[in-house]
Amino acid sequence: MEKKCKMSYDAKWKVLDELLIELQNRDEKIPADVMKDLRSAKTIIQVLKADPSHLESISRIDTYLRSVESYVIL
Repeated sequence: MEKKCKMSYDAKWKVLDELLIELQNRDEKIPADVMKDLRSAKTIIQVLKADPSHLESISRIDTYLRSVESYVIL
């Protein structure tokens, strides 16, 4: 049986942040919308921590993180 590894939103955010920093260190220009999505994800993660009953925040976080992931992968 296959085990699924579930990362917390904080952990995902941190990995993506570090990847973008590494790309910037290699003189890659990161689009403003990607940086905005990363910041937005962090903000909503903090909102979710403060109020876990805000379940609509989960889909917004997922959307922002997927957008940043898509940029990093390409």
